[in-house]
Amino acid sequence: MKQTIKRLTLLAAIFAPFFMTGAALIILPEPWQTLRNTSGEDWIWFALLGAMMLGIYYFLAVYLEDEEEIAEDFQSLDTDHDGFIGREDAKKIPDLIRVFDRFDTDHDGLVSNVEFEAYEKSVFVR
Repeated sequence: MKQTIKRLTLLAAIFAPFFMTGAALIILPEPWQTLRNTSGEDWIWFALLGAMMLGIYYFLAVYLEDEEEIAEDFQSLDTDHDGFIGREDAKKIPDLIRVFDRFDTDHDGLVSNVEFEAYEKSVFVR
């Protein structure tokens, strides 16, 4: 279900500028005359609205979904559900165990949720 929502949101983000152009053609009185005779100020608002929609859809589709995926990954690695990933749990991800000490910022031998998010958003994740 989440993948379907993500795909639909990305599809909406791709077509948002086209939807806004279509809306401009329908809403503006004599849209082609407006574009030719004036400086195109009416069109600028539709272009800005389309760009804003694109940014919002991109944020919703990419950023928020990634946060949920990171939380799910953390929960799947935290087998004892204590809120931390130990070295044994981290062995499931070879890249994480390789850089475990770098992201264990408090050097307690455990990776917290915040430290795991830093790992997931780093360049070490492939």
